[in-house]
Amino acid sequence: MGKLILECLKFKIPITPMPTPRPRLGRGGVVYNPKSYSDYKKALISFINVLNIEKADYDYIHARFYLPYPKTTSQKKRIEDFPLKTNFDCDNVIKGLCDALEQSKVIENDRCLYAMFVEKFRTTQDVGRIEFDLEIIDEEDGQ
Repeated sequence: MGKLILECLKFKIPITPMPTPRPRLGRGGVVYNPKSYSDYKKALISFINVLNIEKADYDYIHARFYLPYPKTTSQKKRIEDFPLKTNFDCDNVIKGLCDALEQSKVIENDRCLYAMFVEKFRTTQDVGRIEFDLEIIDEEDGQ
C-alpha cells in the first residue's frame, strides 16, 4: 500500500505556545479555562483566521512548538532549535492548536486526523512560535 501526498501546506504563527490546562470548576458547577489560556486560544484563532487556511479533510499534522528560553538562561547557553524535554507534554500543546483549527473551521474535528507528529524546541527569540504542516494523503491501494 503506497501513500501519495496530494497537498502539504506549511504555516507559521508568531505566538508563544501554551499547553491546554485542566478545566477549572467554578461556582455553581460552571467549568472554565484559566483566563491566560482563553486569551492564548483567542489569539491563536485570530492568527489562524488571518492565514486564511482552506477548509479540507486533512489527514496529517506535523507541529513544531518553539518556546523562548527563560530570562535567567545565559546567552552563551542558548541554542536555537534545542529539543525541549521539559515544561509540558506534547499532547497538551497540540490540543490547543487542534481546537483552534476546529474553531476556525479549518478542520471539522481533530478526530479526522489519522496522524500527528509533535516536536518541542527552544528558540533564542524573545517570542515563541508555532509552525505546522497540514497534509492530505491519498492511499493508492484504496481506503
